[in-house]
Amino acid sequence: MNNQSSPAQLLFPTVPANYCPEGKWSDILNSFITLYLNNGTVNIPFLNEVTPQQITTLQENVLSIQNQLDAVSYQTGSITSITTGIGTYTVTFSSAMPTSAYLITMNFNATATPTALPAWSISSGTKATTGFQFFANCPSGSNISSIVWSVYDLSVL
Repeated sequence: MNNQSSPAQLLFPTVPANYCPEGKWSDILNSFITLYLNNGTVNIPFLNEVTPQQITTLQENVLSIQNQLDAVSYQTGSITSITTGIGTYTVTFSSAMPTSAYLITMNFNATATPTALPAWSISSGTKATTGFQFFANCPSGSNISSIVWSVYDLSVL
């Protein structure tokens, strides 16, 4: 079919007005799928201009990107025992990170509108492949109930 000037389309046979099968819903839906949806056509303009080699290249590129994303190391955890004021917290990973050059993010969750803001900093020299230690200042008005930490090693990208 020459559909080069048409938009992408999904075409299915017309369901006749007298289509009224009886039985269980699963049988009715399976009948509809078999008779009508399985006989549909997809028209995509210019699809005939894509070569098999281009499709193979696209598949290889997608696989390469997927493999890189799969290699990104990511871990997250939550601390719920919060010290009012300055507290020291130790994070131990469930499995070691590939390197100690990972990124760290902290999210402070509050139970009410804060009147003071929390802050955190890494404890110097504690960042290792197995975990890290950090200080968090959670003033009494910050209403912090938990700290969610996440680490990402993007060195594979």
